Amino acid sequence: MKQVLIVDDEPELLLSIKSGFEHNGHFHVLTAENGRDALDLLDRNRIDLVVTDLRMPVMDGIELLSVMSESFPEVPHIVMTAFGTPLIEKQLKKAGALNVLDKPLDIEALEMAISKALDVHEEQSRSLFGLSLSSFLQMVAMEEKTVHIKVFHPSGRNGSLFFREGELIDAEVDHLTGDAAALEMLAWEDTRVSMKEFPSPAPGTRMQSELLPLLFAAAKHEEAYGHDEDFSNPLETARQELARLKEEQYQPTAPTITLTATGENMGIKDLLKKMADEMDGVLAIQVTGMDGITLALHNPTGADVEAFSAKFAMVMKLVEKSVDSLKGLGELEENLVQTKNAWILTRFITPQHYVGIAVSREGTLGNMRLVAQRYIEHLRKLLAKPE
Repeated sequence: MKQVLIVDDEPELLLSIKSGFEHNGHFHVLTAENGRDALDLLDRNRIDLVVTDLRMPVMDGIELLSVMSESFPEVPHIVMTAFGTPLIEKQLKKAGALNVLDKPLDIEALEMAISKALDVHEEQSRSLFGLSLSSFLQMVAMEEKTVHIKVFHPSGRNGSLFFREGELIDAEVDHLTGDAAALEMLAWEDTRVSMKEFPSPAPGTRMQSELLPLLFAAAKHEEAYGHDEDFSNPLETARQELARLKEEQYQPTAPTITLTATGENMGIKDLLKKMADEMDGVLAIQVTGMDGITLALHNPTGADVEAFSAKFAMVMKLVEKSVDSLKGLGELEENLVQTKNAWILTRFITPQHYVGIAVSREGTLGNMRLVAQRYIEHLRKLLAKPE
């Protein structure tokens, strides 16, 4: 059975994950509460996959991944974080993360992500190492093989090359086919390859050039222009972005927002649209009173939110009372509802008003939280003024 190491500084979450996977027949779960403990477990156990949070004491997730890249490069990893942004996700995947998951986690979705990552890594582990892609393709041609070659890029992209009796007859990657696809893959660095049987039926010929001219063209382009790769350290870039977000988190009123897009009299609705522009997958964003009346709404999908607003105000009252009944928790900051297809985040602006944001699961939960926090003071000031 595969062994998966989950690293997070929340013991309750680790317990929940471990109990949720008790009857899983695909993998067994080990847990650690920081990066240093995780490295100890990696030293003493055969670990097939690491799933790690980023913000942790003692040793955070970024440092753990940095050490793993040197000492355990063969162990694949998934990152989970409540502070994900498109930049952080891009850098983590560039550094080799198979997936970046938003917290809070859905246990079923996490199980599916782990199973998929294990399957992908197992397929890649059967790949052939030690040869450049161009050298490997020349070997395939010389041996006159009929084969489907899968090419894996470190970022997670992959493509296909099809040979029939040593002749390159087709290539596919993303939306590219033929010569363009082959040249794209030949420009990749640090690729892994694996061989499969032809699909049935075998593809037809879509190549305009033979293999040798394509290899010459790729080599000539590299000599003339060098690599277009960004050689900056992606984990360091992710660390800097996390540090920036942390500083911003404790300075929500920092002067990073300009309200003069429509002059000093920018209204609440204009500000909601400005917030929506900073997020992906926005379904609706609104400011609603605890009486259920919506004061301002940005509704790019045209959804009927009137009845929802009235009922959700009742939910907010119940949640607030429930939190108040548990002494020592402090004031309610945000309420998060997760559905199969969306997240709904609400935050109080004043005791009488809250902002509600509905974002599809295509969006980034961490970014939605940061945007809501960053704009809350500006919404409060606008509510203090007559519209």
